[in-house]
Amino acid sequence: MTHRKIGYFDVEGTCYVAKPGRWRGKYVISEDGEELQEKLCTTLHENEEDACAEGLTLGIAAARRLMREREGFDPGGE
Repeated sequence: MTHRKIGYFDVEGTCYVAKPGRWRGKYVISEDGEELQEKLCTTLHENEEDACAEGLTLGIAAARRLMREREGFDPGGE
């Protein structure tokens, strides 16, 4: 599991075995411990590392959108 702070939000990128030998990414966006958004990625990957990386990447993009909607600015990827 990987974690990033984007503005007010915590983004966790995780993954799980979707079928034998294939992994699927997932992300969870939370604020102050409260889960705001969770989404499963659609791409199947051959390894855990790539699946988790996709989950984190998509989670960061979603958190940046939430910051733009809520605060009117994009905190960037950091």
